[in-house]
Amino acid sequence: MKNKKVNTMKKPLIAVAVSMAFIASAQAEGQFYGKMNVATVYDDASEKFSLSSNASRLGVKGSDDLGSTKVIYQAEFELAVDDGLGTDVDDAGDTDTNTLKTRDTYIGLAYSGMGTVKMGIMDTPLKKSQGKFDQFNDVIDIKNVLDGENRMANSINYTSEKMANTQVSVSAVLAENGSSDGYSASVVYSADSLYLSGAYDTKIKGESTQRVTAIFKAGDLSFGALINNVDTDDTKDEELGYAANVAMKAGSNTFKAQYEAGDQKEVGATSLSLGLDHKLAKTTKAFFYVNQSETDAADSDVTALVAGLEHKF
Repeated sequence: MKNKKVNTMKKPLIAVAVSMAFIASAQAEGQFYGKMNVATVYDDASEKFSLSSNASRLGVKGSDDLGSTKVIYQAEFELAVDDGLGTDVDDAGDTDTNTLKTRDTYIGLAYSGMGTVKMGIMDTPLKKSQGKFDQFNDVIDIKNVLDGENRMANSINYTSEKMANTQVSVSAVLAENGSSDGYSASVVYSADSLYLSGAYDTKIKGESTQRVTAIFKAGDLSFGALINNVDTDDTKDEELGYAANVAMKAGSNTFKAQYEAGDQKEVGATSLSLGLDHKLAKTTKAFFYVNQSETDAADSDVTALVAGLEHKF
């Protein structure tokens, strides 16, 4: 048995060392990239201000030509910009604190005209099937109300090439512990003004989920709708959730609103968000959001004010 205390202490140092090695190699062969997203948050429940790092990340990705195919790779880590420590809860419910948290990290092969095969830690096809639906992604994420936003270890994924604006993706999640393997699949249609997707999970974190997403764009306006149905494998309970949003671009500003509801995270959970994104440059924006969330179970009503800055590189 491993010494958990010693292992936990070493994890941040190992993660930093690994990330620095990837950064060094990226300068010669791959693409080094990242995103910093930090916001100041005030909520009337605690009556306090807090600083929040919202999925800030560092990564390296690239490919090498092998002749008839090419190898593709990516290593991405979430960086906690607020307090330097990220908290992760695994499938067993154990909490681990690390300097860096692994995001989508994989190696694979891409075949021209046939698609790609990847192995590693990846978002499920169901999670990715929402595309750019979530207008408040990473800050006031739909995962606060709806299930299905899963990134799974031990994943093997096949994604087809796009044909007639349509793409298919299938993942197998290997259990490795005697329980049943999980599967996730999606079909996505993406054209200039219309985005449609249908996706299905089975035995992913003890749930089977069905999701349908639609996004329609008309000039500077965008409308989105998402339906998310969850069946719990143990109890066979069925829980329906949904979300809808609208966004409008006006010069360097984007005004947006989003509503979510469902019983998947908390009974009677609802979330209403209003926001403004202001472009400061091509890769930099300031954002100002207000969110009101409620749950029947806790009989709570919380309003939060968010002001933040995001830069991609």
